[in-house]
Amino acid sequence: MTEAEPRHIDPLEAVVRSHDRTTRLALAPAPAAPEADAASGYRIACTTTLLSEFLQINNTDAVTFEVTFGTHDVDLNVADPDAAFRTGWAGDEHWLLAEEGDDETDDVLWALDTASLKAALTQCERNMVAVARAQTLVWEFDSTTPEIPGDELVSWLARHLLDTILTEITGAPGTPPALAYAKNLPLESVLSGEEGSCLLLVGAQHTALVHISG
Repeated sequence: MTEAEPRHIDPLEAVVRSHDRTTRLALAPAPAAPEADAASGYRIACTTTLLSEFLQINNTDAVTFEVTFGTHDVDLNVADPDAAFRTGWAGDEHWLLAEEGDDETDDVLWALDTASLKAALTQCERNMVAVARAQTLVWEFDSTTPEIPGDELVSWLARHLLDTILTEITGAPGTPPALAYAKNLPLESVLSGEEGSCLLLVGAQHTALVHISG
């Protein structure tokens, strides 16, 4: 092979066998990426597709993620941004913000402060890793499952998804949302094939609605 000739790289494949099912992950050169204005949507689609591959509820169903972005005209630079957002946001036809007197069984989103959101997302990650690990022979019969390392693949995918969404609505990587509302976090119900979960993240001008179902 001369220096002028292109170098051929075979796909890298990892195969895991679990009972009567085999899962294969293949890493190969990616096709041409879309234009810059669709880059975040492209990354989100790739990330959620991979996450679904690891989060199988049963033989036929997998956890799915749907991310919808929107805008709002509410000034959140006020003493009570939650009250301002509730008053000025048009809302979502399927998911409304919880009001006093609403029940936990209603399809409404409950407000989360910064600490509660962080705790819920941390537990979401742990629950997703537990489901993914249960599908592999490596962990299925191991009673000494270690703590989640920072480079765990499912953890990386979940964090990358969140970072991409937050960057889209805040305009800067690592910036937390101004407000957050959720239903059925940290994902126990959806990971067991029962109810769906939903998370609404609010930036200064943009919103992201993340619907997770099985």
